[in-house]
Order: sequence, then C-alpha cells, then structure tokens
Amino acid sequence: MIKLKHFLLGQNLSGKTLISVDIQPEYIKSFSFRPYQFTNWLNKSYIELNQIIFLYNGADTLGMISEQNYKYWLLENELSEEVVDGSIFYDKGYAFFRHCLDSGLNDDITVNFVRFMYENDITDSRDFTRDMWAKYLRLHRKTDKKEAYELLKQSGDCVNIPDLMEFLKKYNNLILCGGGKNECLKEVEIALKALNKPYQTYNDFIY
Repeated sequence: MIKLKHFLLGQNLSGKTLISVDIQPEYIKSFSFRPYQFTNWLNKSYIELNQIIFLYNGADTLGMISEQNYKYWLLENELSEEVVDGSIFYDKGYAFFRHCLDSGLNDDITVNFVRFMYENDITDSRDFTRDMWAKYLRLHRKTDKKEAYELLKQSGDCVNIPDLMEFLKKYNNLILCGGGKNECLKEVEIALKALNKPYQTYNDFIY
C-alpha cells in the first residue's frame, strides 16, 4: 500500500470554503493522487473548513454520475458520512467557455468577455447585437485585441453564461482543487474572476 502523503502542511483552512471540481470516478485515470488521499485529507480538515462544495459533471447535465451515486463513491473511498452529509453537491456541466480556451485566447480577454456578458444579462454570445459589440469594444479597446473580437463574433460555437455563476456568487474565501486544470477547473476559475471573486488553489489535488 502506498503511504499516505501529508498534504497541505501548514495551510490555514479556518473559515475557508473548499470547492472540489470534477474529482469523480469518470476522471480517475487523470488524477495525480489517489481518491483516498483526498478523502482522508477532507476528513481531517472538515472541522476547520467553513464549507465543502463538490462541483461535478452529473446525470442532469452530461448523463454522468448521479448525485446519490457520487456520494456512494466518496463513501467507498473513505470519506466520512459526516462530511458527505454536511457538503453541498452541484451538477455544473461544462464547456461554457471552451471555444475561447481551445482557441488559445488570452484568459484575461475571456474573463473580460464573460464579465461583460454577465453584467449585461447576455447568456449566449450569439445574441450580441451590433450595439452590444460596440459597447464591449469601447470598454476594452486598449486591452482586448481585434483578433479576440473577430474570434468571438465569427465563432460557430458560443460562449454562454452558466447557472453555475449565480451559484458561485454566494460564496467567499474560496479554495479550488480538482481538474482538469486546463479544462473544467479553468472554466470555474474564469467564472470566479469574472465575478471578481478571489480564490486560492491547492496544487496537491489538482489534476
């Protein structure tokens, strides 16, 4: 048996809200840690944390694991019933901003665009009017390159504002872990930045 590594030594977790992103069975081959290492750390840290939130790709959004089966999986991997019962589970879905990520668009530009959409109640980038594009470019002319505008405007795909952002808006003092670091975790980071929500990351549990 692999000896359990002592993670996060010396980190102050008091009052923090931990958000776990997609640490679920469908992605276990991508993990850089064993599930029991994560769950045992949660068992020890639970008393210090203000809240634990499990964001996952589930049955309602992608036809993956149900919330109940996700809880069973965590319990099977040694997470205590107290932690499971006291945690929040949210089936988030994915690919809200993937066109920007897959195209290599600068993260700051993506954040600016998502923030603009959110603040102007635009849920789908394909609904932009000529006037909205003009307003966006006036605000970000100095920072957002013309290429970004063309990329987003001509995209056959779209950028959409997920319900996840309203969910995340309620929480502060955040710590992120999970993955994939350039995929779903990055989307959560972009959403938090667009909401002007500061956060920390725990690299030991990022895959």
